[in-house]
Amino acid sequence: MQQKYLIFRAVFFIILFTPFSIFGKNIDLSKNVSHSKISILTCDPGNEIYSLFGHSALRIENSKNNLDLVVNWGLFEFSENQFEFGYDFAKGRLHYFMGLQSMTNFIREYARSKRGVRQQVLNLNNKEKLKLLSLIEQNYRPENRSYRYEFFYDNCSSRIRDLLINVLGDELEFNQSNKANEFTFREIIHEYLKYNPWLELGIDLVLGKKIDVLVNNHQLMFLPDNIESSLDNSFIRKKNGKINVVLSKQTIINSLENKRSYNSILFISWILFLTTLILIYFKKSKIFDIWSITNLFILGILGLVLIFMWFGTNHQATKMNFNLLWASPLHFILILFLIKKNWGKFSFWFLSFSLIVIFITVLFWFTLTQEFNPFVKPIILQLSLIYYYYFKKCKIQVNLNKTSG
Repeated sequence: MQQKYLIFRAVFFIILFTPFSIFGKNIDLSKNVSHSKISILTCDPGNEIYSLFGHSALRIENSKNNLDLVVNWGLFEFSENQFEFGYDFAKGRLHYFMGLQSMTNFIREYARSKRGVRQQVLNLNNKEKLKLLSLIEQNYRPENRSYRYEFFYDNCSSRIRDLLINVLGDELEFNQSNKANEFTFREIIHEYLKYNPWLELGIDLVLGKKIDVLVNNHQLMFLPDNIESSLDNSFIRKKNGKINVVLSKQTIINSLENKRSYNSILFISWILFLTTLILIYFKKSKIFDIWSITNLFILGILGLVLIFMWFGTNHQATKMNFNLLWASPLHFILILFLIKKNWGKFSFWFLSFSLIVIFITVLFWFTLTQEFNPFVKPIILQLSLIYYYYFKKCKIQVNLNKTSG
């Protein structure tokens, strides 16, 4: 493992930090620009977490210079310390890099996993090619290669979109997708996560209110599939009329149709809710106490994670997360009451406040301020049963204390 890591690290630094050369051969992208062919590569989603949404890259071919390169904004350095790597990723401090690779090396992994790859040759004149290649050269400078990755706002697809806008300016007329202003970021990524319900749940939990906004035509191109479909029907306005952005299109690797079944996990949360209901109905108070402490502890830990993702990271999409209304570290206070079995005025007001917060949370289902994953709705109902049960218990104890007084 150590040797494999060192080999990868060496290759990574060769790709990134060798000044415009590949395999010892100096590269001049602007040389013989009339022989250059610039294409957009769109790669199908894979089964790994990092590949679930596909990938975009630029391909530069020049028969005169004997070049066939891929400009890739999806490179990042693996850390030997896995905890450090995971922490940097969670904090949003993981830097991605732009690098140059040979087409042969780039395509090998997609051929092995049979992930479809399609190529759209751009319909650019020599002046536009030269400007695009100059921008790539500028981006490849050591001081410009790294960038702070933001999945929804700054990634491998949005970088290509922005390059085209920079090169073509007002002449570029993007196709208006029928998805524009119809779906939120969350709804769009759900299409890619529906075969991974546990991952979909986890992503829904950590992503906040900011992604529950309608996505306009420009923002849709944060996904490789969307920029591909948009460019298929986009135009460049010229003096003599419009021309297609895409000169030609071909399939490099055929997609492997992967028929996967959708497995719902919703029934699990309903089982948890029914378990709570049954324990209350049959008045199994001791078992119910243990059951409640277990549930509250898990939700309290989740609340700490959500607070960390909101305030302790640089991710924009994890801010303003109203899942904290029900997954809260405040649950640890109720756990303390249950362990000490001490019911008084403070616990009464705490439980009253908590029930109000839970009621507000239920209102979010209808106002759609933030969309909650269907899995958590029975969990919230279960939570309301737990808090209401102990609210009644506390109220009885408080009344008894008054009577005794």
